[in-house]
Amino acid sequence: MISIYIGRFLVMGKTENGKAFISYRVSSRSFPNRKAIIKDNTVSIVPNSIEDIFNNPYIMYNSLKIAKNKIIATNGSHTDVISDKIELGLPIRDALAYSLITMDYERDQYNTPRIGGVLSEGESYLGYVSDKDIRVCKTTLEDGKGYYLGTYGACNISRDQTIPVIGENPKEICKYIIEYREFDNPVCCATAVMDDKKIKIDVFNL
Repeated sequence: MISIYIGRFLVMGKTENGKAFISYRVSSRSFPNRKAIIKDNTVSIVPNSIEDIFNNPYIMYNSLKIAKNKIIATNGSHTDVISDKIELGLPIRDALAYSLITMDYERDQYNTPRIGGVLSEGESYLGYVSDKDIRVCKTTLEDGKGYYLGTYGACNISRDQTIPVIGENPKEICKYIIEYREFDNPVCCATAVMDDKKIKIDVFNL
């Protein structure tokens, strides 16, 4: 099997038993020495050495957060902006679109897109902003399948960008996605699952 590098990416879908979930995986060539840590209802991506943030300010951020029983997952600091807007009462589509429009793509050497997903009990959205375009799209989730959205080579929302999903709880899904062999350079993963109106979170670090 030939694997590809799509950078940091999201997977949003449902388990085989119909539980909605969203995962975020860090894949990195330049800064692989990072981990995902949980505190309360937030997952943060942090470098093993704090000195690394002086080389790249984008490598430390909250990647997953719960706000008003909604799950936000992104590849950067716009996680907190989306969360704040949801707490203020904005619909999830508007909160996601606002954050992408106002924060724009990352001003690093790659013009890295900002990607994001918001999942609630009744609806789900994926979105991105790159140096070329911006899109926010409502998704229809299917059992046993996940849409993926990556920063490099997969910055698109399409029915063609799906993977099968194995696992029913956050730890199982994290492990499956971190070990998914089609995508290179895994570092860590965070997953939140909606399970009987409760949200469960877990992480997996290599």
